[in-house]
Amino acid sequence: MRTKDENKRAAITKAILRLINEIGFANTSMSKIAKAAGLSASTLYVYYENKEDMFRKIYLDVKKQMIAACSSGLSEKETLEQSVRRLCRNLLCYMQAHTDEFLFLEQACNSPLVTDAMMETVEEYNRTAITIFQRGIEQGILKPASPALLLGFCAYPIQQIFKETQKEKTMLPDVDFDQVFQMCWDAIKR
Repeated sequence: MRTKDENKRAAITKAILRLINEIGFANTSMSKIAKAAGLSASTLYVYYENKEDMFRKIYLDVKKQMIAACSSGLSEKETLEQSVRRLCRNLLCYMQAHTDEFLFLEQACNSPLVTDAMMETVEEYNRTAITIFQRGIEQGILKPASPALLLGFCAYPIQQIFKETQKEKTMLPDVDFDQVFQMCWDAIKR
């Protein structure tokens, strides 16, 4: 069996992210991925069984990286509002620094290739953030709702507004994300 090279794996990941964002999953073939990565098609099969396996593994890897970035620096020593704002700011910083990865995740989350088992894995990745929202509910600071729902009320508006700002002809040319973070906080606090 051939050994796996992390540089090749990174090149494959970069290629699949770019191709899926540009032409979609259905139009992305293993040969196109190999060409974009500068590798032979047979090399892809050292790392992945097929295109679906590649998609699923890259999805989970990228999702794990995004969630880790969003949870970075969170501390129980902060107030709940500080933690929620940090999570929101971390999400925005991740999207700004890793736009291709974010856009890939946006497409991927609607794919039938994302299985229930994968979503359970993502829930485990989100445990740190969920714990913060659960603490806020228990302390009576946040609305008594599902922690995942409260997290969604913070993450989804930021994601949608960020996507809008990336358009050439945007309706939101000068977004004050501190105002967006405040609106997210206002939506979930009691």
